[in-house]
Amino acid sequence: MANLGTGGADLIKSHEGFSLKFYGDPVGYPTVGWGHLITDTKKYTKNTTGNPKDSLLTQAQADALSSSLNLGYTSPISQSKANTFFTEDTAKAVSAVNKLSLPTGMSLTQSQFDALVSLTFNGGPGVLTTNDVKTMLAYKQIYSSFQGPRSKEENDNCSKLVSKAFSYDRNLQRRRNEEANLFCKGMGYTHKYPVYTL
Repeated sequence: MANLGTGGADLIKSHEGFSLKFYGDPVGYPTVGWGHLITDTKKYTKNTTGNPKDSLLTQAQADALSSSLNLGYTSPISQSKANTFFTEDTAKAVSAVNKLSLPTGMSLTQSQFDALVSLTFNGGPGVLTTNDVKTMLAYKQIYSSFQGPRSKEENDNCSKLVSKAFSYDRNLQRRRNEEANLFCKGMGYTHKYPVYTL
């Protein structure tokens, strides 16, 4: 069982935004820390900028929410609570990636694992069952454990498969390209086809 590495954690955190105070996410659901969903039963101001400060709940709203849900905490939370939430939230994505069935004898590098955890953290575990992700994972040449060398054509196929697998949610192009770059890190192939171009 692999764990999330620093590269993956840093990538996720850099895209999630961060706030110790409760804020509305892009749908308006109250959120805290690095995108930790408090509940999906109430809505507040939607975040349209990606900056949590632009959709903060008032202290009265936060206290009322905390009380109505019996949270045992209110806004602002402590840094250690934010760290705990992040660990708990990423654990679901880590577990989903660890459950992937890879071709016999193949294993993911730490960077590949982290890139898939970031994708899953953001898109949910269902993203791992898309045809593009399944096709990429079935291609033995994608792995560092592949007993190479890879031909130029195989390297090109790897690049194309990675681009397609990470072409998920057009609104998050920068994040998806960073995940694809991380997936290719240290491999003989590169992320030369930006997501959504194939």
